Amino acid sequence: MAQTDQPVVSSQSSGSLHKAFWIDFDQARAHVNTLMGLVDEDPDDRPTCVVLVGQSGMGKTSILKEVGRRIRLAYPEPANLGEARYVPMLHAVVPTHPTALRINLALLWKQGWPLTRRTHQIADLKVAELLGKQGTKLVAIDNVHAILTASGRARRDALDSFRFLMSEGNVHMVVAGLDVAADIFSDDVELAYRSIILRMPPWLPGEPSQQLIRALAHRMGLIDPDRFAEPEIAEFIWRNSHGVTGNFKRLLHRSYRVAKDTYGRQRVEFSDVYEAAKFFPSYIDR
Repeated sequence: MAQTDQPVVSSQSSGSLHKAFWIDFDQARAHVNTLMGLVDEDPDDRPTCVVLVGQSGMGKTSILKEVGRRIRLAYPEPANLGEARYVPMLHAVVPTHPTALRINLALLWKQGWPLTRRTHQIADLKVAELLGKQGTKLVAIDNVHAILTASGRARRDALDSFRFLMSEGNVHMVVAGLDVAADIFSDDVELAYRSIILRMPPWLPGEPSQQLIRALAHRMGLIDPDRFAEPEIAEFIWRNSHGVTGNFKRLLHRSYRVAKDTYGRQRVEFSDVYEAAKFFPSYIDR
């Protein structure tokens, strides 16, 4: 299913070309709400794993960051933590060569626990212990498709670590990665039963991508941003972005740099967009 909804830009950050921002379109909002609903559920019965998948640059990490922001707002730091560090959402990236040990060490580092030689022997147990002490509501693991680059044994090891983390840590999880990650979790009998698949498809040409381009151009502070949603310009931007959110942003930003650095203009023209697209590996001519 391809993206068809209309985006609304939130007011988290200024319109600087250099600052990240949240594009609150319908599907992203639905995925954020799904994860926030999971956070509100008691995991005592059986913790759930959400598998968030899509092409690189579709906004998966942005969704995780938005969920983390909302969790911090909804669950302020309690007064009785003692010496524990408050980590309402534990967000880490899967190491390049994932094993249970490397995943748990990455999580421990995010939890603020000092890593020593002895830590290697108890890493999984320590992660689970700290989840409770630090008030963690959700564990988010990004770049989960990296398990595909591992051997069969390392892959099983990584999946077993997710199983253990949810059960022993008594916490819901969300893992984000490329589409193939959904297939991996679906092929695992237990994880398939415990998982929800959320997909981030590319944007469709026409009105859906026009709405996104307009929202991005507005948020980036480009002069006369509605021009970029005109059919001819929007279609060219969509074609050279392949419907990927991150590519839309990169192409618009690069177009601004061409106009400013090459021609000394603040206003971006179609010719600047055309020239900027040539820097993309997948450049498609008019």
